[in-house]
Amino acid sequence: MADNPSDAPKQVPVSRTKDGLTDSSGKRALILDIAGGLYGLKKTLMADIGFFEKDFMYRAGREGAKDLLMSQTAHEMPDSAEHAVVRLLQDYADRGFGDFRVTSIDPDRHVAHLSCPNTVEAHAFTVNNDLQRQPVCSYTAGMLTCVCQVAFFGECAEEMDLKAVEIECIAEGKKECKFVIAPIGELRRLVPSYELPRDLALERDLRLNEEILMKNLELQNLNLSLERQVRKRTEELRKSEENYRSLAEISVDAVLVAEIDGRIAYINSAGLRMLGYEDPEDLKGMTLASVFAKKVSDWERLKWSLEKEGHVTGQEMELTKKDGGRVFGEVSARFVDMIPGRRIEALIMDVTARKSMEAEIQSIKGEAGFVTSLLSHDVINYTFSAMHFMENLEKSPHLTENDRKNLSVAMRDVKGAFELASSIRDLSRVKDLEESECKAEELQPLIEEAITEAKRMHPEKNAQITLSKVSGPMTVKGHPMVARVFAYLITNALKFDPSPEPQIEIAIERVMENGRPYWRTRVSDHGHGIPDEEKERVFEKFHRLDTSVPGNGLGLYVARFITNACGGRIWIENLVPNDHTKGTSVMVQLECLGGSENHLRGPPSR
Repeated sequence: MADNPSDAPKQVPVSRTKDGLTDSSGKRALILDIAGGLYGLKKTLMADIGFFEKDFMYRAGREGAKDLLMSQTAHEMPDSAEHAVVRLLQDYADRGFGDFRVTSIDPDRHVAHLSCPNTVEAHAFTVNNDLQRQPVCSYTAGMLTCVCQVAFFGECAEEMDLKAVEIECIAEGKKECKFVIAPIGELRRLVPSYELPRDLALERDLRLNEEILMKNLELQNLNLSLERQVRKRTEELRKSEENYRSLAEISVDAVLVAEIDGRIAYINSAGLRMLGYEDPEDLKGMTLASVFAKKVSDWERLKWSLEKEGHVTGQEMELTKKDGGRVFGEVSARFVDMIPGRRIEALIMDVTARKSMEAEIQSIKGEAGFVTSLLSHDVINYTFSAMHFMENLEKSPHLTENDRKNLSVAMRDVKGAFELASSIRDLSRVKDLEESECKAEELQPLIEEAITEAKRMHPEKNAQITLSKVSGPMTVKGHPMVARVFAYLITNALKFDPSPEPQIEIAIERVMENGRPYWRTRVSDHGHGIPDEEKERVFEKFHRLDTSVPGNGLGLYVARFITNACGGRIWIENLVPNDHTKGTSVMVQLECLGGSENHLRGPPSR
């Protein structure tokens, strides 16, 4: 670390004059014109496209630095990351970008804290006394990202997990611009307000979609209202009505105008097609109540909403077609003042196809869930029965060594099928599990159920499993599926421990976190352990750390899904700190419900 004054990198010696910057060799760097240009560009960007400015300047800074820094040859770079950062910042200081200082650096964690009292990017804001509400040095942040990537990793690439964020800026009135450069996970911890740079292509798509939506809303409003023209020029009523009809006719959605009592006065061509009519005269004398499938109730509901709110938006209703068929529509309506009086204008969007598709999707999901449940249930029953008979067969004294070897292979495959079917069954059950379904559950019976199942699955291992007893209830916010969480953890501990008598310790303690009580369960084993870089990846779907051990890579994924759904969390620690090879502890933390007097006492039991 560079916090030690004797080891801290020195500030790059660049001085500023009234009309530019001068480097240590005395060579003038005409940088104020560039600063003014950046200021003008940033003001224009902020005025015209707003949120693009940060990403635009950040990317420009990174790409500019990449072109400059990657031209440095390997032998020109210092060996240590600290000196490499100082060397690269010296190059930027010589070019007049500011007096950068490394306040701290951790090359192992790839974290650096830098400061600068006079960045060229913020200079014009201070000169123009244009104080900002947030930092402005996006270009400099992009440049520093590339500098630290080159110093730490020897290259600068967009996909690298290392970003820079400015936390203070002289353009805000601060004494220095301060930057934090770190991996995204560290940045989120060090700078809680940090947000990832937005993807410009996605932003353009979102902005375009927003503009399309606004245009559609404008068109609908235009289709629904011409009263301003009617109020201004009564004598042009006929022409206004013709214009209205022309606009309504080009609408792809049904447009209706009705009297206050519901009698239909006008319907466009799209509306006729939607309801199965050819001639508007066929609707003469009909009311909205007669069009709605639920007749009076839908009409009364629509009118009540109009009278209460003045408008209705996206109200889903079922309509009756001429041939008696049904069509689903989303109705938006409002009162308008027209000549000869007040009327109701309605826009009806046909959503029949969407409703049919939604129903079909739900039906398919239901059928798929049924088939999955049926198959997994039958496979579990068949394989469990097979395992029972194969275990008995294995005890037969008449088997040859080769028979036992073949039986062991078959037994392993049957267990694999049982575990896969169990995982699929659990996954199908929990995929729709929500926190609202998690109620009060007693923790100890769930763990004891899991111990029984794990031992039944691995009778060949003389497992020594200890569970710390507690007096009094241990009520958690959970679900019966929580038992499966512990079953996966204990089964994994047995499978990945090569010992014929694996030892597993299960300890429960009550902890406080963020002012709230939790029951934390620790499941510890003495197996090969899990490297630190794999501790999060093992929770990913289908990720397997050791492919030589039978498994499907779903157990820990399902375990985390269940735990998270109940508002808890699950993570992995080393049994022995700083040494993953001595075993693993998996922590399951669930919210404590009930009294706060519960605590551990009494000896552990097997």
